[in-house]
Amino acid sequence: MGKKDSVRLKAEDWFIENIDCTQAEIAEKFHVTAKTVGDWYKKYAWEDRRRDYHSSPVRIKQLLQQELLSVAMGNAAKLNADAISKLNAALDRLDKKLDAFVVKRVLVELDNFISQSDPKFAATCTTYHKQYLQHRINLETA
Repeated sequence: MGKKDSVRLKAEDWFIENIDCTQAEIAEKFHVTAKTVGDWYKKYAWEDRRRDYHSSPVRIKQLLQQELLSVAMGNAAKLNADAISKLNAALDRLDKKLDAFVVKRVLVELDNFISQSDPKFAATCTTYHKQYLQHRINLETA
């Protein structure tokens, strides 16, 4: 991985995790041009990835836990308790499901990771990963 790729990945992570961060701030923080950031933003679908990150059940649960901790420390609730309860129940239902697209992305990334150190073993894993993915799709559509 080249230096520019390394900078891009760090910039992308920062952009995705910091919801109020702008492209101009990324350019300044990572010492690249605004055009470069704009190109990365479009090419690598940063906004979609940011939305997915901040709307994931795991991230929402983290935010709910922060709210619960704040209330436990004596602060006034910022959210309606009934709404939180309903959201939590919906998230629990989502936790029991696996999005096939997410599973696929994780398995492809895992296969690529394994192939860097043991390509032959990665080929074997890939076969099982494809079978598992099909299994997950069958469960979701049943």
